[in-house]
Amino acid sequence: MAEFYTWPEAARLAVTLLLALCVLSQCLAMILSFFVLKRRLRALLELFALALVLFCSLLHGQVVKSFETGLIAPVGYGPLRVSLTSRAAVWVFLGALLCLLARAVWISLRRTREIKTGISALSVKNAIDSLRTGILFSEPDGFVLLSNTQMQRLMTVISGGIQQSGWEFYTLLASGPLQPGCRRAATEGRIVCLLPDNSAWRFKREELRIGRKKYLLLTAADVTKRWEMTTQLQRQNDLLVQKSGELRETIATLHILSRDRETQKAKMRAHDILGQRLTVLLRMVRDEQALDYGLLRSLSRGLLDELVSGAAPSAQDALDGLRQGFGVIGVNILVEGTLPGDSERAQLFVDAIREGATNAVRHGFATEIFVRMDETRLRIDDNGLPPPGIIMEGEGLGGLRKKTEACGGALRVVTQPRFILELDLPGGDSDV
Repeated sequence: MAEFYTWPEAARLAVTLLLALCVLSQCLAMILSFFVLKRRLRALLELFALALVLFCSLLHGQVVKSFETGLIAPVGYGPLRVSLTSRAAVWVFLGALLCLLARAVWISLRRTREIKTGISALSVKNAIDSLRTGILFSEPDGFVLLSNTQMQRLMTVISGGIQQSGWEFYTLLASGPLQPGCRRAATEGRIVCLLPDNSAWRFKREELRIGRKKYLLLTAADVTKRWEMTTQLQRQNDLLVQKSGELRETIATLHILSRDRETQKAKMRAHDILGQRLTVLLRMVRDEQALDYGLLRSLSRGLLDELVSGAAPSAQDALDGLRQGFGVIGVNILVEGTLPGDSERAQLFVDAIREGATNAVRHGFATEIFVRMDETRLRIDDNGLPPPGIIMEGEGLGGLRKKTEACGGALRVVTQPRFILELDLPGGDSDV
């Protein structure tokens, strides 16, 4: 160790600092080993390593002390006096110190990792505190044995402070007064608390039996997303119930409208059928013709069946029958053009021809009816007398106007200088 005498003061201070670090790190390693290791004999090895570090520090202390007093004494200390004068011995001494320091640091880190990963009261508490779920254990009398950080935070927000009794806190959750901004909701037999930050927490109470003792376990789970989905589903369900009621009302209204439409359709059909036949009879009476009983039988045959039956002949057949029926009483229906290809429009044109011809014969004593038509337009006039005044639309013209407007068309009635009935439907620019 005499080699140290030739070193500068800064080098000797560095060695002194290295010795101090070795002593401190080895002390820490020894303490952690006694705290972690259950086998105390393995922990005693760290005490032996600490004694070795202290012995090295005493050797170095003797060198420094001898240098300061000017006495070159054999290197050693007390009964452990050793004579080490070579340069190699100094470097071996420094290497041993570095090895002891590295070993102490490695042991300390290992023991620290074992403390963090091992099961202990502290590790259990740290693990519970890291949970997102709130957990509380209490004695049968309500005394809190353990509660994690999350449960304590919920206690503070809901009740205004940390409760010392688990039973009292649960009673407060069930029916007690909550802090402003908090409200409770019961769902599935459990308590859900809504906090001011719009989060939802579901509390569940369970009783645990350990031996003969009964403990209370209270948990709080974050159900914010589920609560939002449940609330949204409830709103949608309420809206669905509302729409269902509206749909029922709409269906009931449609039934009424459908019934009214069928009634109106039946009335118009009866008006058209009876009007045509009565017009024929009226014309025969006005002309003072002898009543032909064969004609009367043909007019009355199947009248009731035709009124009741929902089936109707084609538009062309109806037009041919109409011309034939009016021809019997000497009224000619002169047709120019053809019926539209669409069956609905064709039937509308036939109804309009029947109404126009019936009115012309009944009120104007016409003998010729002029009909001009194409796909979108119909014009009916006659050689009879014009109406004496304004025409009041009844079931015939009124029903015909409704049919025309339902198809998107327009009906026009002209009374002067003669009676003209015009019907326009969308879909073309043809001139009649």
